[in-house]
Amino acid sequence: MEQEKTTYDIIFRGDIVLGHSLNDVKQRLQQLFKADAAKIEALFTGRPVPLKRNLDEATARKYQAVLQKAGAEVSVKVAGATQSPASRPEPVPRKRQLSLAPAGENLLRRSERQKADAVEIDTSTLTLRAVEGNLLDQTEVAPEPVAAVVTPEFDLAEVGADLVSENERQTIPLPTIEPESWGLSEVGEDLLRPEETEQPDVVVVKELAVELAPVGSDMGELKEDKPAVNPDTSQLKLEDR
Repeated sequence: MEQEKTTYDIIFRGDIVLGHSLNDVKQRLQQLFKADAAKIEALFTGRPVPLKRNLDEATARKYQAVLQKAGAEVSVKVAGATQSPASRPEPVPRKRQLSLAPAGENLLRRSERQKADAVEIDTSTLTLRAVEGNLLDQTEVAPEPVAAVVTPEFDLAEVGADLVSENERQTIPLPTIEPESWGLSEVGEDLLRPEETEQPDVVVVKELAVELAPVGSDMGELKEDKPAVNPDTSQLKLEDR
């Protein structure tokens, strides 16, 4: 009896290869399977979906390589190993094998990098200026507008000359003063007449019944009369040192 040949399924859970964009992966899967966007969107549910069934191992590995190159992270399982959604238990989250790239290393493979066309810049007409100086030529500098200032015709007068002309002067009337009725008072004499002097109000001070203490008297507070204290010193004696 011939031994039954083992076949394999291509299983997809919605994961994408590190470094790929989700939208780009969906577009590539549409081109590979020739399906519309709605069918491809249904594959990204997080549950295992068989993309190809009952393949031999070599063919399954080829499909896996093509799909991973398109950015879809797929796995090869023995056919029938995946249960139907109604009978299988809740999927256990799969730990992805991730690693950290060295600092400064490019995270994209050479096949994933976009080649940028070299840009040629004509520098034949460019020159370098000296460190000091203006970057613009004198012909490139816009002239600044000159403001018109009206200056009146002034003259300088001679030192000591009168700056006001005869017709600009104002005549001030002089007050009339009759000094003949004035006289000089004697030295020390009061300049005010008695009727011009204000009489201050007299303040009546009530006499107080006070007396002056003799010289040397104690002006402090009254001292309390306390009985004299006579300590008993009969039991005390002095000793020579």
